This record gives sequence, structure tokens and C-alpha cells, in this order.
Amino acid sequence: MQTKKFNPVYNSYLIYIGVAIASGGVALYTPIIVAETGKSFSGFWAASILFGLNLGRVLGSYVGVRFSRLANHPLAVTGNILLEGIALYFMAYLQQAWALTLFALLAGLGSGLSFPGLKNYLLKLKGLDQASLFSKLALAIRMGLVGGYLTASFVPHDQLKLVFLIVFITFIVYGLFMLIAMRAISEHEEKGLAEEQKALSDQTVLTALAKNTGDDKPVELPLMFYLSNSVFWCFAVQPMIGFSLHIPKFTPEIPVSTPFWLAALVIIFFQIPISKRAVRTLDHFRFLKIGYACLFVSFAIMVVFTHSAAAVIISAILLSFGQVFYGPSLDVLVARFANKSAADTGRLMSQQMFYQSAGTMVGSLAGGVLFDLAQSMKMPGLNWSLLAVASLAMMILSKKKIPALYYNAGQRIPSTS
Repeated sequence: MQTKKFNPVYNSYLIYIGVAIASGGVALYTPIIVAETGKSFSGFWAASILFGLNLGRVLGSYVGVRFSRLANHPLAVTGNILLEGIALYFMAYLQQAWALTLFALLAGLGSGLSFPGLKNYLLKLKGLDQASLFSKLALAIRMGLVGGYLTASFVPHDQLKLVFLIVFITFIVYGLFMLIAMRAISEHEEKGLAEEQKALSDQTVLTALAKNTGDDKPVELPLMFYLSNSVFWCFAVQPMIGFSLHIPKFTPEIPVSTPFWLAALVIIFFQIPISKRAVRTLDHFRFLKIGYACLFVSFAIMVVFTHSAAAVIISAILLSFGQVFYGPSLDVLVARFANKSAADTGRLMSQQMFYQSAGTMVGSLAGGVLFDLAQSMKMPGLNWSLLAVASLAMMILSKKKIPALYYNAGQRIPSTS
């Protein structure tokens, strides 16, 4: 029950604005540090920065699964946001590639611990549509990315201290906005304790029924569902490495940040309309399949038109469409499963981020390795060819196999009627 003083929409927008600001900081530093490291060292070491970042997210997500109640405390979420910002700030003063990777790991640890908590607090805003919450979150992220990529086009790439100072400030603001929203949401929860206790007892009965179906463990999402999420983000992160290394070598006529902010603009214009369409059809798996199809076409274009700047931009836009279709729909599927199974939503969100971060971790390292391999074999389109074939295979699996596993898991949950 909502009190007169508590405004869920206002608090959701506090979170969205904070996320947008921090996303701008991420977009500002990522292409710059990857491109600079690639020029000073190699594609492998450039990729290792994103590898370290995502390894940290994997570790943070794992800790969040094990200690979800502690990790989701407002002060813990805010502290982890600041940990990410501080670790990134110190990267401006590092001269060795391994040190950049180490501090990227610390930044990822903060991200992996804080971001599932952010989603958990959004889901505490009862009365707001889940699909809308996640689509607006994705929109906020992309709006921030546009601002960051545009800023990266004007900030001198050799002024790393200035770049990372701006990044640090964005994370301070993000942490403050999150803290204000989380405290308001927590206080509102305490005021409605009686209703929450009744709902909790109902969920306890439901969970007990689920355990009495012959399985001592709580109902879980199938492993392949999580792995498909890992694979998607493994492929989707490739352009962050691939384009950052590809553009200086094959299409130097465009700034390295150009495809990123153009792609982010696409998401700003199409995220909410497409998400609303997904809600109306109630078929989120169709949108997961379309997401993989967009990846396939994007990579295929890069195979055919490797030396074309226009192809790079078109490919990046298609990749953004893939994320528009895939990301929010996957979030909604996880949230709905948590509601049906009476599971800890924060724990499931941490599990989701664990597999997502694992995918981006492997993908970021593979992106650098595949780029170096393609250059050594004098086949510039080799890395894109392998990604296109793998995306096609996942699109086929997403048609029937993965949805069937998800719905079969759902059938193990007893009906409350």
C-alpha cells in the first residue's frame, strides 16, 4: 500500500537519472582506453581491460548471490558504486597494461555487486509495470551512453586524467541519487510491514509446496537459459573491442566513438516502443530470437564490407537493435519467474548478472584474440565470420529449445489458484 508521501515514479526516475549519468562516464572512458591501450600494447591487452572489468562483475555477482541481503543494503549498493568510480579514477595514473586490467577488475567488482541491487530496488516499486521499468532503465543507460560517446569525440584522448576525473564525478552523482531513492523505498517498505508480512507468509507456503513436489531444492531457471544470456552478451560485446580496434586500422576516416553514439541513439528512439510491443504480444522469447537475428546480420555485413565506414555504422546500429529486443525481455522473463516461484528476486538478478558478466568477460577477451588472429592470418573478416555463424546457431536454438526449457521449469511451480 502506497503512502501519500511516497512517489514510486519519482524514485524510479532518481535511479534512471543516476544510471544515465554513470553510463555517460562509462561511454566516455571505454573506447578511449581500449583504443589507446591497443595502440600502445596490443589487441590482447586492450581486450584484457574489458576482460578484467567483466571478471570483476562475475565475482561481484557471485558474492551478491551468496549474500544477497547484505549486498542489497542501500549503504552497500552505494559503497560499491563508489568503489567502481574510485578504481576507474586511478586508471588515469597507471602506465602498465596489467595494472589497468587489475583496476578494471576492482571496478567490475563494484559494478557486479551494485547493479543487481539497483534492479532489485526498481522491482520493489509495486504498481509499476515490470516491462516498463526495465525498458526505461535500458533507455536511461543508452541516453547516458550517447552523451558519453559524444563527449569522447571532443575530449583529447591523451588527457586521461581529465577523462577519468569526469568519470569519477559521474559515479559520485550516481551513488548519491541511488542512495536517496533506496532509502525512500526502504522506509516505505517498513511502513507497509503488515501487508508485506502477510505476503511473505503466503510466499513461504508456496515455497514449501514447491519443495514438496519431490525436489528438495527450490525451482530454478534452467542452466541453458542462463547460458544463452551469456552467449548473447559474449557476442554483443565484440564490437566494443572489435570496432575500437577495427576503426583505427581499416576505417580511420571516422572517430572511434562514432558507431557507439549513433547506435545508442537508435536505442533511445526504439527501446520503449519495441518493449511496449513485447508486452502486448506477451511473447518475449520471440524478441530474444530477433535479438540474435540482428547480431547475425550485423556480423555478416562486416564480413562482406570489412573496409567500409558505412558498414561499420550500419553494423553497430543493427547490434543496438539486437540489444533493444533482447535485454529488457530477458529481464522481464527472469522477474516473472521470480514472482511465480516465490524466489528471492535480488538473488535471481545477481545470478542473471553473473552469467551475463561471464559472457561479456569471455567475449571481451575473445574479441581481442580474434582480431589479432584475423590480422596474423591476413583475413580481416575472419573474426566477424565466426561471430556470424555462432549467432545463427543461437538464433535457431532460441526458436524452440530454450523457450521449452523455461516453460518446463515453470510447470514445476504449483498453481496458487
